[in-house]
Amino acid sequence: MQTLLRSIRSLALTFWIGSILFFGAVVAPRAFQLLGKQADFGTFIGACLLTLHGAGLWCGVLILVAVRLLKHHARLPLVQVALVFVMMALTWASNRFIIAPMEHDRALAGGQIEALLPGSPLRTDFDARHKWSTTVEGIVLLLGVVEIILASSEREEVLIVDRDTERPGALPPVRKRPLGLDEL
Repeated sequence: MQTLLRSIRSLALTFWIGSILFFGAVVAPRAFQLLGKQADFGTFIGACLLTLHGAGLWCGVLILVAVRLLKHHARLPLVQVALVFVMMALTWASNRFIIAPMEHDRALAGGQIEALLPGSPLRTDFDARHKWSTTVEGIVLLLGVVEIILASSEREEVLIVDRDTERPGALPPVRKRPLGLDEL
């Protein structure tokens, strides 16, 4: 059961963090290259971010459930839960307080934020939220890497079986005298 839970946690973490990296390194630059500063670019990026964030929140739920069920078998479970909870809170806040207002700004500008003068209030708000968006995404990525390091540093428990009683979990018998040559 531990192996299954650790696998679920690892897959969810890998998917979430890998998606953030893929979006930042491949999707956004390639979309900009293909679409330029067209209105479709912003719409596409916004939709991708909402999908990425939705998937991240579901991955967070899976991770929290896996860590909860692993209980004391997880390394620093409260720290792992706190990290994932902060990642989820930042992701949710980004959707609610950064991405949604950016989309609203874009709609008010008729889809052409770049056509606005650099000092205009709408453009200034959009640019400030864009900076916050990349910062928050970077923090989520960094916290995810810390979570991966914590999760990967766990050790598998070795089951000790007493040869005399065949009871799992029993400690090996304590010898009061040194081993003889015939016992090695």
